[in-house]
Amino acid sequence: MRYVFVLVLLSSASWAQSLSETQKLTSLAQVWGFLKYYHPAVATGRQDWDGELIRLIPVVQQARNREELATVYSRLLDELGPVKPCRQCQSESTVPTADRRNLDLTFLRDTTLLTDALRERLVYIKDNRNQKSNRYVRTASRGGNPNFDNENAYADMDVPDASYRLLALFRYWNIIQYFYPYKYAIDGNWNQVLPDLIPVFQRATDEQAYQNALYRVVSRIQDSHGFLKSDGKRRCLRCDLGLLWLPFAVKLIDTKAVITQVYGDSLVSSPLLRVGTVITHIDGETVHQRIERLRPYVPASNNQTLLRDVRWHIGVGHEQQARLTIERDGRDTTLTTARYPYTTFVEKARLDVNAQNPLSRWLPDSIGYVNMGKLTSRQVDSVMRPLMGAKALILDLRNYPKGTLWQVARYLTDKPNTFVYFTGPDLRFPGVFHRGGESALSPAGNQKIYTGKVLVLVDEETQSQAEFTTMAFQAATNVVLVGSPTAGADGNTSTVPLPGGYRTAFSGIGVYYPDGRETQRIGVQPNVRVTPTAAGIRARRDEVLERAIRVIQDVE
Repeated sequence: MRYVFVLVLLSSASWAQSLSETQKLTSLAQVWGFLKYYHPAVATGRQDWDGELIRLIPVVQQARNREELATVYSRLLDELGPVKPCRQCQSESTVPTADRRNLDLTFLRDTTLLTDALRERLVYIKDNRNQKSNRYVRTASRGGNPNFDNENAYADMDVPDASYRLLALFRYWNIIQYFYPYKYAIDGNWNQVLPDLIPVFQRATDEQAYQNALYRVVSRIQDSHGFLKSDGKRRCLRCDLGLLWLPFAVKLIDTKAVITQVYGDSLVSSPLLRVGTVITHIDGETVHQRIERLRPYVPASNNQTLLRDVRWHIGVGHEQQARLTIERDGRDTTLTTARYPYTTFVEKARLDVNAQNPLSRWLPDSIGYVNMGKLTSRQVDSVMRPLMGAKALILDLRNYPKGTLWQVARYLTDKPNTFVYFTGPDLRFPGVFHRGGESALSPAGNQKIYTGKVLVLVDEETQSQAEFTTMAFQAATNVVLVGSPTAGADGNTSTVPLPGGYRTAFSGIGVYYPDGRETQRIGVQPNVRVTPTAAGIRARRDEVLERAIRVIQDVE
């Protein structure tokens, strides 16, 4: 669709209230996204809707008030053609309250940006919206989460120009607006994201600034599934922080960094930098200050997952020498150590502390232990059968399991038991989510069932499939969770392509306990809460595992 808008000054223009550029672009983002998913002529893909946005941006920027803005939108609606009455369109009032808690079309009532006549036309489109397939979104064949593969990533753009940077923001904002099942759980008002970040995207004129703008908008949904990736293999993400890393891993406890693993004694300049050392400052900045500086750019469901992910960036810098302040004998001591390229110790860095535990073993007092992060489908029977005579069984889910939930669950229950239900998007009424399928434990017929106490170890590393597995194990009998709340990011992920060849994701379906309780952002809650301490790390103790063993001993 190609046409030229001519803004006709209305007789009231001399006194009509002027609008800021951010207000006008906010309105454009909302109207453009609404028509993308609601208007039959747009939703079915008859228009180059990205191209329309690129052509509309300068026209909207020229509008001086809501009347001139209404002229722009009215011309657009005229070009799209009439919308036929929809007899099968469900009325908003008939949608159950729980199904429409994400539905937010309050912008249709905005008298500051929209005239009465324009609002009436838009409301008519809402009530007679597209009921056919939508070019820009479909549901995945498995899982039912929304799929956006038809969106163009414009991968040939190293740094998108101003219009395409706004396209990135507007596309992502509207996808979350209509298809994020947990939008209702976001802190603050999602509508405020546009006026907050439109100026940020406009100013993001270089690669690092644009990346940071993307991180900022993705972090606003507070979902630990919200990673950012690049289609360009040579493109460096988060390189604005630096390219040199400290030669050890840390865990953030009480806004201090505790060393959990040293990648090599020869890489550290002081024997004081060892497992259990508490770091309070890095290059003169407190660890707490560094956390807060990084917080706006880290997609995290809650504070514990933010600390989990920030720890990887906490010591990264541009300078080869890092100045650290550590706690020693009740006093602060300052020392320096070298930073290195990540490739120096990449293999050791990838080896998580929990992953160092063996696949399975016998603990004292006939307690069986299974590392779910290492257990494969082919190993389930050979690992589980010898443990059937154990006094108690410990399943370690402080990791990402390998899809063995259903096989292991057959050893834990002899009756079917529903443990979750799901919600998915209604593409005929974008913004509405309906309850869909559910999952239940299934017994394995004549298979022997373990009848002892089962303890499941969890923490912030327990995310997504690991959380789903935890919920399933909870439905078995005699199960106790030990540790700290899980990550709070469950549900099949949906990927969003963004201009410049970037991709991000979010939790694409809702996952709930049968009674309606959620785990998103909250996490699965342990029955016995315990978290590692600096002293325990220093002594190389697994305090969560130790507490689980004490729980077993206490019931004897």
